[in-house]
Amino acid sequence: MDFNYDVIIAGAGIGGKILGLKTARAGYSTLLIDMKPREKIGLKVCGDGISASYFDTVGISKPQGEELSAVIHSSEVISPDRKHRLVVRGEGYTIDRLKFEQRLLNDALRNGAELMDSTSVIRPIIKNNEVRGLVVKNLETGEIKEITSRVTVDATGQASAVRLRLPDEMIIEKYIDRFDIAAAYRDIVAFDEEPEWGKDSIYIYLSHKYAPGGYTWIFPKGKLIANIGLGVQPIKDAPTPVKLLKKFYEDWRITPSKIIHTGGGFVPVRRPLSQIALNGLILVGDAASQANPLHGGGMGHAMIAAHIAAMVINDRLESKEGVLSIDDLWPYAVEYMRTDGAKNAALEIIRILLQGFTDDEINFIMKEKIVSGEELYEIESKPKESSSVWSKIIRAVMHGKFGLLNRLRIARDLYSKMHEAFEQYPEKPSDLPAWHERVNKIVGQAREKLWRNPIEHTYRK
Repeated sequence: MDFNYDVIIAGAGIGGKILGLKTARAGYSTLLIDMKPREKIGLKVCGDGISASYFDTVGISKPQGEELSAVIHSSEVISPDRKHRLVVRGEGYTIDRLKFEQRLLNDALRNGAELMDSTSVIRPIIKNNEVRGLVVKNLETGEIKEITSRVTVDATGQASAVRLRLPDEMIIEKYIDRFDIAAAYRDIVAFDEEPEWGKDSIYIYLSHKYAPGGYTWIFPKGKLIANIGLGVQPIKDAPTPVKLLKKFYEDWRITPSKIIHTGGGFVPVRRPLSQIALNGLILVGDAASQANPLHGGGMGHAMIAAHIAAMVINDRLESKEGVLSIDDLWPYAVEYMRTDGAKNAALEIIRILLQGFTDDEINFIMKEKIVSGEELYEIESKPKESSSVWSKIIRAVMHGKFGLLNRLRIARDLYSKMHEAFEQYPEKPSDLPAWHERVNKIVGQAREKLWRNPIEHTYRK
């Protein structure tokens, strides 16, 4: 059959645009689709922070000029009692996301990609168990179109506009458990006088009092401007993020002179979905649950996924005809899962462990210097090299709290098992169901043995 495009990408976020840029630059006809009008693509509620390392990995120019809000040299993790801090060194940026993403969009269009803005996905076109494009609707005119492609990409974020409309038999995980979602809310605020925090660090405040099952943040965005927000685990009886942020302002005596922008949303904070490649379809970014489970940051991980996906798609489009099969696209899943995906998957165990800690336990860990900023960075970014860090942590609490010691031992073992499982992501799609069950068993053990309801151990003492 004839196809309208080689590649259709639903969702012109960071991952979608980078993927579109790379496929268009390789000479393949590429269509980006987004619900927003052209001038608002990139306007998204976000923490606006990203590590510098992703840009070198993906080969994208770093933020500059009006895109760049601040250069960040460290992250400071603050204890619930505000008496102790962990400093994690590393270069990154806070950005003006709209300006940054408009630059990416312009780059993609200059390289030959096309854009269909103000357009929503109605459903995928499925024939013979293949995704062959999308049925879409123009939100301004109401016109409905069928657009066919050899590869379709769901990069629509948490909305997962394509994935959620797939037949159940096509995909192992269609829905994400509410347990694995963070409800986030943030303000962009201005001040008349310079705030007490520095301009080249971001601040992560751990306390279930203000963010049960999550954390509160302050990200400087240049002179007299900051991104302040929080994310919570949306479990039963959890206070609303809006009320919690208001309480945070009051108790920390933060008094902005102006609120520039405000908003909220939901972010997946779990391991990547087990299946991110199907016949004719791949999933990228939050649609594939590729955000960091510890803090919900997803921009860099979407960039990496898009980079890997583009290499696989470009190679297969060159050598194959018609719709690319699951076997054609599977190398994308294998490469992503065994690298970036494996690190994120291990961090899901840490997320569950932290959600089960009381504020008093977090205070104890930070007061006694059980873990340093450098060691925390190693656990987050270098799972294979972190065994000595885990041993040091366990030795440090051996004569302290037995319950805490036991949970740390369990977390260490499950963290290692999860990382190992993702490094052994199956070479063939036929082996996926057994692997999926293996991973689910690890997650089930973590929930059973590590997680405790942060609402109950914070508000119902």
